[in-house]
Amino acid sequence: MLKRVLAGVASVFVILAAVMVGRALTVSAPAVPEAAPPIPVDVNLAARHLSEAIRIQTVSYGDGVKEKEKESALQTMQQWLAQTYPGFHEAAGPEKFNNSLLFTWIGKNPNLAPVLLMAHMDVVPVVPGTEKDWTHAPFSGDVAGGFVWGRGAIDDKGQVVAICEAAERLADSGFQPERTIMFAFGEDEEVGGGKGNGAIAAALQSRGTHFAWVLDEGSSVLSEPYPGVRRPIAVIATAEKGFLTLELTAHGTGGHAARPSGDLAVARLSTAILNVTGHPFPSDLDDIQRAKLAVIAPLAPFAQRLVLANLWLTAPLVVREYQTNPESAATLHTTISPTMLNAGVKENVIPPTAQAVINFRIHPRDNIRSVTNHVQDAIGDARVDIAERDETISEATKVVDTGSPAFATIANAVTETFGVPVAPEIMTGATDSRHYLPIADAVLRFRPVHTEPSDVARVHGTNERLAVADLGPAIAFYTRLIQELK
Repeated sequence: MLKRVLAGVASVFVILAAVMVGRALTVSAPAVPEAAPPIPVDVNLAARHLSEAIRIQTVSYGDGVKEKEKESALQTMQQWLAQTYPGFHEAAGPEKFNNSLLFTWIGKNPNLAPVLLMAHMDVVPVVPGTEKDWTHAPFSGDVAGGFVWGRGAIDDKGQVVAICEAAERLADSGFQPERTIMFAFGEDEEVGGGKGNGAIAAALQSRGTHFAWVLDEGSSVLSEPYPGVRRPIAVIATAEKGFLTLELTAHGTGGHAARPSGDLAVARLSTAILNVTGHPFPSDLDDIQRAKLAVIAPLAPFAQRLVLANLWLTAPLVVREYQTNPESAATLHTTISPTMLNAGVKENVIPPTAQAVINFRIHPRDNIRSVTNHVQDAIGDARVDIAERDETISEATKVVDTGSPAFATIANAVTETFGVPVAPEIMTGATDSRHYLPIADAVLRFRPVHTEPSDVARVHGTNERLAVADLGPAIAFYTRLIQELK
């Protein structure tokens, strides 16, 4: 009897292995057209222009901090743009919204819905005390070792420069697009975008403008799209996670530090934070990740392909692999990040209240209400108040269909420029593109540069830089996109 059972189990495993191997062997690589002939670009000139832009310190601190300095820098940036790209300014004369710019390049066919290309001019601050850790000073704009160095090189002045270089080149040639193209360069994306693209979107909505599609910063060309897979693919973000910040206020008994009670606000707050972070949101592969992995699987070495081609069985293994990296882990679930703490005024005074700020990036399977309820349940303490911070708050966006004309248009320009397969992705950070969701058929997010795994920490971090060699393809991508737009 036991022998028959063991034989049956062995047969099941043989069949299972045969199915898995068969699926791994039969997955076919996506058909990718060869890259079109490269568009000649003066990358050294573009690098110099990016260097000049980085030196203009358009830093968004938020909460009104150094706002006058930022406004002055933004005005300098606008003057620099006008001087550097006069043909583009003449062809698409900008409107000013606060300290943001909207260009409108009128197309030949007024019956076609316009499209919008976006980037932002502001950058995040450099963490005080880390300046010495930079290989080149954060706002030097040094061009060295094949890179342009400095805050904003990747996020997002590199994109501003690439768009303007392409538009200038085409404007100087006398080109006119088939359909109207607008260009929005925001002043405050890093602090919510309300003054910039929020104001622009509201004005356009009042005018009755509706876009066929919008393209903002986002995903990129990944040199290693999955651990062990060194075949690049381009990922276009078809959705964006929501943004929610909750402020926790714990109450306790204040008094002299020499006579503490058992009712301490700081201790209560600490417990609340640990309870929230100790109750993470579930992680799972959604339709976006499964579609991306379907593109990666045929490119993978056989061991990885065996796993990726059989997600019906191996999804838990893939989820575990995703969770080893913060960047990929964040695509699977709503994230929880305590970011700010505040309590007390003196070392010998027990504070009666203590505050913490926790930021959540909301996966499309969740929403603001469900996240707030999750936090309340995790804390389970009536003496901890929970309040939403409303400076920046948004639900996760709808997912753009990869079969849509908008996705096809962007993907075609990507494959012509980079000659790589294209897959969908979810944007884990917030972008200004969400302001245009009510007035666009599709909102997509892509940054036309290569990204190595080691580059991820440079965004908003130390030693931000952009490869000079990436400027050529980035400018070529926007040139093709504008030129071939029908």
